[in-house]
Amino acid sequence: MKLSENRPLACGVLALVIAGTLFIGGGNALSAKGKAVEALFSASSESITAELKELADNAVVMNSIAANAKGANEAYVSAVTDAVEALRGAAGVSASADASHDLTAAVENLYSNVSNLKLSDKDAEDFKYRYRNYESALLRISHDSYNDEARAFNMEKGGFPEWLISAVRGIRNAELFD
Repeated sequence: MKLSENRPLACGVLALVIAGTLFIGGGNALSAKGKAVEALFSASSESITAELKELADNAVVMNSIAANAKGANEAYVSAVTDAVEALRGAAGVSASADASHDLTAAVENLYSNVSNLKLSDKDAEDFKYRYRNYESALLRISHDSYNDEARAFNMEKGGFPEWLISAVRGIRNAELFD
């Protein structure tokens, strides 16, 4: 039998070509979708990353005002400083979410402490302004589309043959910002 007339070999080669196309093309498409979801999180503007920077910047100003106030609780000031450093040093979605929760708890404690201090009118106004900005950034984070897109990507990746392609190509689930 000639090689060109070998049907089992031809079927095997066709199956390999189809599987290769599926794993290469499908894997590239899944990988591109995963990178697009990551880009939603880390874009320089209108993203969770941009809002986290806004949180840190406002917390630094509030902390500075509190640190300069007479009778400020040093433990609260120190906790905000540590939480800002942790947020700015956080790598990844989950670590950023954890650090932002810690910063919010520290800022809330600082806010409670500062409400008992006597600040100048300018400092009190600036502190409240920064706190409102902080809360606004938290609200924008809660309405950001990143988690919806990450869930949709993870659901798509969980279907067949996507889960198989993902396993072979090493494409991970998108982390949620919880």
